[in-house]
Formats: sequence, structure tokens, C-alpha cells
Amino acid sequence: MADSSITGQVVRIVYSNAETGYCVAHLLPDGGQEHAVVVGVMPLLETGDRIKAEGRWETVARFGKQFRCELCHPVPQSIDGVEKYLSSGAIKGIGKRTAKKLVDHFGPDLVEILDEDPDRLAQMKGLGHAKAEAIAAAWAQKSGSRRQMIALHALGLGPALANKILNTYQGNVVQMVKANPYRLAKEVRGVGFLTADRIGHHAGIDPSSPDRIEAGLSHFLDEQASEGHCYFPLNRLVPEAAEFLKVDPDLVRRIVARLGELGALVVESHADEPYVYLPRIYVAERNVASQLKEIAQAEDNTHPDLIRQALTSALEASQVDLTAEQIGALRLCMESRVSVLTGGPGTGKTTVIKALIAGLRSLEADVTLCAPTGRAAKRMTETTGMEAKTIHRLLEFAPQSSEFMRNEHRPLATDALVVDEVSMIDIELMDALVRALPQGARIVMVGDKDQLESVGPGAVLRDLIDSGTVPTATLTQIHRQARRSLIVVNAHQILHGQPLQLRSEYGDEPDFFVMERDDPDAAVETIVELVLNRIPPRFSMNPVKDIQVLTPMYKGCLGASNLNQRLQDALNPGQSRIRKGDKEFRVGDRIMQIKNNYNKDVFNGDVGFIEQIDNNSLIVRMGDGRIIIFENDELDELQLAYAVTVHKAQGSEYPAVLVVLHEQHHIMLRRNLFYTAVTRGKQLVMCIGTSKAINRAIRNDRTRLRYTTLSQRMRQQ
Repeated sequence: MADSSITGQVVRIVYSNAETGYCVAHLLPDGGQEHAVVVGVMPLLETGDRIKAEGRWETVARFGKQFRCELCHPVPQSIDGVEKYLSSGAIKGIGKRTAKKLVDHFGPDLVEILDEDPDRLAQMKGLGHAKAEAIAAAWAQKSGSRRQMIALHALGLGPALANKILNTYQGNVVQMVKANPYRLAKEVRGVGFLTADRIGHHAGIDPSSPDRIEAGLSHFLDEQASEGHCYFPLNRLVPEAAEFLKVDPDLVRRIVARLGELGALVVESHADEPYVYLPRIYVAERNVASQLKEIAQAEDNTHPDLIRQALTSALEASQVDLTAEQIGALRLCMESRVSVLTGGPGTGKTTVIKALIAGLRSLEADVTLCAPTGRAAKRMTETTGMEAKTIHRLLEFAPQSSEFMRNEHRPLATDALVVDEVSMIDIELMDALVRALPQGARIVMVGDKDQLESVGPGAVLRDLIDSGTVPTATLTQIHRQARRSLIVVNAHQILHGQPLQLRSEYGDEPDFFVMERDDPDAAVETIVELVLNRIPPRFSMNPVKDIQVLTPMYKGCLGASNLNQRLQDALNPGQSRIRKGDKEFRVGDRIMQIKNNYNKDVFNGDVGFIEQIDNNSLIVRMGDGRIIIFENDELDELQLAYAVTVHKAQGSEYPAVLVVLHEQHHIMLRRNLFYTAVTRGKQLVMCIGTSKAINRAIRNDRTRLRYTTLSQRMRQQ
């Protein structure tokens, strides 16, 4: 919190970073004799500027007394300041002599003339129209945009965002931003409602302004979508949004109704209860239902005898004998235009998929495989021997337009689409996928209905199964070889709410362990010791590449953030490093992409290893072998990945998994989260925490409530 201010003229720039706006400047305070050292984010300052800096005085051992600036305001320039600025060479064509002539000729009016009536400069004898125009243009370009940058900073915007806004709009940007900052949330990527609202507060916008309420409602519903909801009931939306915005609920209700009439929101009644949707999600949900129903109802010209022959070919091609349950699942998927194949670990989903591919190929069908993430697609490729692509790559996503090039106007060239890990797919991505299906193609959706739902809105797999309208094969039988693994056994124990088993009934060496640690700090020490010294020699594993720590939460002593710092220091105390905010990256670190970066073709959840640091950039080898260079301004999209949240691990498998479950995670202790974590491990799973937390997770079979209507729409005629 700023507790002091200082106003004066910049007389020297010691250091300036155009990217971050960080600056060290000497300021001559008004009425003062000695320079003050001012440090902080003060974008695009130049010698001669007059500013008001808000912040606090501090004494630094190395540099002495200085003023730490937290907010920088431009101050109307004095004529002496203008002369110094013009004399500094900041504007091409003006030196000290010309600057003095301009000041002598126009006097105190010079600033106003430069800003508002630069044509008058030509009145000065000897200057000429051409030079006057050049000076005016240079002043407008350098001083005008710089002043606007400083003014935007005074409204609470950082230099990168202020620059983006200046590049987006023309004219008096500051005036436009002050008049309606909430349009930024719609029109400028990277500006959200909270940033716009902070600007609005600085600009004195009325909290009950319709522009603010509209933007706030859109933000609130976006937040609900990020929690998995496709809609929000009006009777919850009104009071909760009013509380969030600190306004009268009646005002919120009136604006929701008006936005519904304008089509900016969709208000649809279900059993006399209004549901409120963002239009894009409403359209996606309706389209998924209508497209899948249309595909399912399309006439299939394949003769039943050919299906039977293809089924025989599939069984002959299979390298293992299929059970009656698996044969039934295979038959259902081959006979249906739309189908779902679901089942837990060890039940043979992959065996059925491989047989299905063989059967479809015997029908001379062109088969396409895809999955929502790069890791899931890579695993699908390895298990089937056939290339699988990510959905984004399959649909040819274009970063420039943020659109898929494959759609209803340019569909995929395939006869059958097999989609894995459907539990991870949100309603909007599913919409894009079904839009691109060609007429007559079939779709087989594969996934584990008991895993965590998608990060985005919807519960596609669960809703399709619950609708009762999509032919669904559920594999339940655990195969003999799989039963020898306590990982598989305990996954099903968790699924059925039963206690964990820690001894193999076959007398095999266990691959599942529980380590009781009541004290969180002791749990952290145990995790570091296991990863660093105990697991690698006993199980012949690489501590960085083979072992993944999974935790329910990001923050806290046993959260991914703290565990990453501890594991980084233990596993990779290297000297070659780079800092970005509160994160430090080192050569050799395991890192994860946490935002989709379509330009680089890397996506949320992709993992890689830092091979080199070069000029503030990271050179990273991704899991698929590609080398990607991340520039300094892209490092916010990365985080360490020695430990990750269970949600981030969806669609992945690791040789060894350490699952952290403690009472600290009480709000996240649910059966499907624990089940998802355990099923990420292939060779070894260790649970570190408390029996109380583990048992609570096993007993709590409530999934997080998601407001969706896909299941209902599938049942509608």
C-alpha cells in the first residue's frame, strides 16, 4: 500500500527495461535541490518527464535511500521540462538550439501547441512547414503514445498489457478506456473482467453501471464454465452474481433478462426453472446432441453378413483370446454408428480397440484414431501400433484465427473415428469434433466413466452414458494377468468403496504401498527421500523421468508448488538457471505447459525437459521429441512438473506414481480423484499421507456437481 508520494522532473534514466517497464531514475523533486532515486515499474519514462510517483521510501544496503514506486502518474509539463525534453535528442530533428528557439518563440503555450495545434510551429521564422510537420509527427508518436502509456499505467495496467491496448486501438486510448474499460475484457486478449474492473475503479466508474454488470455476468458465467458447468440456474445466478459484484440483485435480474432478449445470454426454461447459458456453450451442447442423434439414426448400408465376417476377422487378428464380455463389446461397436466403450484398468479396453480396428479394416473402412492430449495420443499410438493424433491436430487448428480448419464445410476424410480418453473432452471440443465428422462415418468413444471429468465445461462421457440413448459397452471383468497387480486391484477397490489391499493373493512382490505420515512436513521429507534415494535403486528408475508426484491441490505445504521447489532443489541443484516471477527454471528441470500455445503446437499438460538456457529463453525437449524454444515472455505458461495436480495428470501414465493424500486436502478428497491418481501408475504406486484422508477419499463417492443438459437433449425426440 502506497504511503507517500513524490512529484518532480526526471533528470536521468539509470536503467530501463521496455519489456517489463521496470526503471531506475533520478528525479528532481519540485522545490528540491537534491535528486531522489526512484525505482519501480514506470513505463517508457524519458529525461524531462514530470511525474508523480506513489509508493514508499526504503533503504537498501547496497544502494542507500530510494523511493519504491508503486504507481506512476504523468504530470503536466513545465516549459523548462519541455525544453530539456526537446533538447535531449528524443525527437529527431530537434537539438538544443532549435529547442531554445521554440521555447523563446512560443513560451508557456508550447506544450499545448505541440499537443493540440502543431501546425502553429511553422509560424516560427526559419523552421519551415516540412520541419514543423516532422516535429509534430515525432512529438505525437513518441510523446503522445508515451504519455498514454504512463496514463494507462496510472490506471493499474502493466506495460505489456498497456502496449497491447495501445496497439489494438487508435486515437485517445486513455479517454476510451476511462469511458468504458469493460470493453477491454471483450476485445483485448489477456484483459479479464477483474483487470477491467480495477481500471473502472481507478476511473471512477459507477459500480452499478450496466456495462460493468454485463461484463461481470459474462465473467461470472465463464468462471462457472471453468468449474465444469454448461449453464447456471437463474435462482442461483442472481444472488451469487449480485454478491460478487456488490450490487442489487434486482439490477442483476433485469440485466440478465435484457441480455437474454439481445441474445448475449441464453435463458431457457427446464421444468419451469430458467437456466442461463453462455451462447457458445449452449450452441455446443445442442449441436453435440443433434449431431450424434443424426449419426446414430443414419441408415447403415453394411450388410449384416459383412459385419459378421468382419467380426470373425477381428477375432482372428487378435493376439489374445477375447472374453465373451469383450466380444460383446466388439460386436456392439461394429454394429453401431455411435457407441461408447468404457471400463476400468485391467478390463481390456485396448484389446477391444485393436480388434475393432482390424474388424473395420476388413470392411475396407478408413479408420482414424485421436485423443484429447499429446500424451494420450502417444499412448494410443504405442498400444495400437497405429498413429493417433491429438484432436486439435486432427482438426487442423489455426492459431491465427483460433478456428478449426476441419468442420462441417471441410469434414475429415474417414469412415470411422475412434476417440480415446473421452472423459477429458469438454463440450466445446466435442462440438468441434462431431462437426467435422463426414456423413456416413461412425464414431466410437472410449474412456473410463469413473475418472475425473474434463477441466472445461460439461461431462460428455458421463452424460452420453446416462442418457440411455447411446449404445454402451461396459467392461467389468479384470483379467487374470491384471489381477496380479495391486495397482489394478486397488483401483477397483477404490471404485467400489472398499479398503485397500496391500498384499498380493498370488504372493507377488507388491507394487502398491501406503506410507503413513501425519505431520505434513514429515510427509514432504519422505517424498523427497523416496524420489531421491529409495525408489530409483530399488526399482531401477530415473528419479526425474520415471517418478511422478501427484497431489490434489497446487497450494499448501503438500501442494504441487511447494513440492516442486523441494524436489527441484534435491534433484536438480544446477547452476544454469533463469527466473520468471516467483518461479525458477534450471537446465535439466522437468516442466509442464499449463496453457494451450497453438503457435508452438504445445498444449495444457504437455511435459518436457529443459536442455539449455540461452539469452533468457528455454530450449525444451518435449515428450514427443520435438525441440521447442520458449521466449522469456512465454515462461508464464510453464511450471515445474516434478509434482503436478491429479487433474493435470489426466490422460497420462507414469512408471511410478507417488499419491499425496492428507487432511490438508479435505475439500478435494473424493473417490474419483483418488481413483484417477492411482490409475496413472504402471509399475509402482505409493500413497503418502494419512489413513484418515485415504479412507475419506474412498468413502466419498460424490462427484462435483456439474450443471449440464446434454443427457436431457439426447433423450429429446
